[in-house]
Amino acid sequence: MQTQRRGLHIFKIVILMMLVLMLAACGSTTNTAATEQGTEADTSTVAASGEQTDGEANNSEEAGKETHTIDTPNGKLELPVHPQRIVVDGYLPNMLALGIKPVGATRWELENKVIQDQIEGIADIGERSLESILELEPDLIITWVNPAADAQIIEQYEKIAPTLVIPYNHFPDIHENMRYFGSVFDKEAEAEEWLIGLDQVAADAREQISPYITPEDTFALMGVFVADKNFYVYGNGGYRGGEAIYTHLKLNPPEKQRNEIIGKETNRQISYEVVGEYAGDFIFLDQGEMLPEVWGSNEGVWKTLDAVKNNRVFQLDPDLFWGNDPISLKLQIQEIAKMIVEREQSK
Repeated sequence: MQTQRRGLHIFKIVILMMLVLMLAACGSTTNTAATEQGTEADTSTVAASGEQTDGEANNSEEAGKETHTIDTPNGKLELPVHPQRIVVDGYLPNMLALGIKPVGATRWELENKVIQDQIEGIADIGERSLESILELEPDLIITWVNPAADAQIIEQYEKIAPTLVIPYNHFPDIHENMRYFGSVFDKEAEAEEWLIGLDQVAADAREQISPYITPEDTFALMGVFVADKNFYVYGNGGYRGGEAIYTHLKLNPPEKQRNEIIGKETNRQISYEVVGEYAGDFIFLDQGEMLPEVWGSNEGVWKTLDAVKNNRVFQLDPDLFWGNDPISLKLQIQEIAKMIVEREQSK
C-alpha cells in the first residue's frame, strides 16, 4: 500500500514538472513573439520617422531652390529667395550691416580695417580667383564691376552662379543703397533700423560741431590719387568721405565746387593753377604727403592758400576715407566731427 502511495506521489511530481516545463515553454514562445512584434513595431516607427525626415529634408531643399526675379541695373535677375552661399566682389560691409555673412570675398575687401571684427569664417577668394569661387559652390555672386568695361568678368561669374551686378557708386546715397539690398534679401526691417541709427549718428555729429563753425564757413574736399598721381576735387558721392562731409554733416562746399561738382560729378581732376578757385576756408585733404611729388616746384602755390596758411587743413586717413560702404560712412561722419571739435578746442 505504501508502495502504491509512493508511486502515486512520484507520478504527481512528474506530471507537475511536465506542466511547469510546458508553461515555461509557452511563456518563452509568447515573449519571443512579443519581442519580435515589438521589434517589428519599432522598425516600422523608425522607418516612418525616416520617411518623415527625408520628406522634411526634401521640403527644405525645395525651399532652398525657390527663386524670385528682381530688377537690377544690369537687367532682370532670377536668384534664390534665401541664398545661403554668397560670394562678394564688392559690397561686403553692406552684407554685414544687414546681418548677412558671405562665404567668400575678395582679398582687398577683407583688408578693410572697419570690418576686421566681423570677417572670421569668410574665405579669401584673392583677386577674383574663379577657382576659389568654384570651390565655395556659391548660389549667388554679388559684384560691383561695370558691365560695359568688365563684361567678361560678369560672364565668368554667371557660369558659376546667378550674379547680381551693381556698378560701383551706382546709388546716389546710402539710403537707396541699404534699402535696395534690404529688398533683395528680405531684410527691409534691418535696413531701416540701420539707417535710423546712421541718421542719429549724423544728427549727433552736427550738434557736436555746431558751436565751432558758421553757415558761411566753406569746406573743400581735395586729394592726390595714388594710382595716377594727379590732384582731384571730390563731390558728395562715394569718394574720400564726400557723402559724410556734404550729405550727412551738411558742411558748406566752396561756391565753385557746389556749382560744378556737388550732385553732378563724383570727382574732377584739376591742376595747381586753379586749385585756389576750389579751395575753401577749410580743406579736407587725402594723400597730402604726395603733393611735392605731384606738383614739384609748383608746390608753393599750395602754401599760398588761406586754409594752408591758417592751419585749417585736415589730413584724412586713407584707410578709413577710401571706403565707400555703410560701416566706413558711419565712422567717417564721427571722425570728421571729432577733427573739427579737437582743432577748435586746441586753440
